[in-house]
Amino acid sequence: MPGLIRGRAVRLLLDDGRLADGEAARLMGLALSPGTEPPEAAAWIEGFVGSGGSGGMLLVHDERLLALVDGWLTRVPADAFTGVLPLLRRTFGSYEAGVRRTLGELVRRGGPDAPPPGRAAGAPGFGPGLDAERAAAVLPTLHALLGTGAVSYT
Repeated sequence: MPGLIRGRAVRLLLDDGRLADGEAARLMGLALSPGTEPPEAAAWIEGFVGSGGSGGMLLVHDERLLALVDGWLTRVPADAFTGVLPLLRRTFGSYEAGVRRTLGELVRRGGPDAPPPGRAAGAPGFGPGLDAERAAAVLPTLHALLGTGAVSYT
């Protein structure tokens, strides 16, 4: 079966809860092992995370998938890492620059749930509380777009 289809099948089974994270990580490790031909491994990872901008956005917003990819990547032995780079370049090179930058920032911070430097952790994907000043800054534009009158939220 082509790597693209195998990778997508693993991701769909994972998303549906029919495959545990550990088993998905094991299958990823097998598919992306040094014994796998590079085009086949590249197709697998493209199938798993998607290609183009959609896959990058999926990784940005799905902490579990990002953790699986990051976990696999951190377990790649140093001597095999240069062999993996073309696979990663092929997949991640198709993402928009902003998505690549966001992924890099998430990995640098320790994942999607890690707070930005100098900020306390909140619920996953959310800050610790409402930043009223930042929220109020968008109101004039929002009212202009919606054609509504100015409303005070203070």
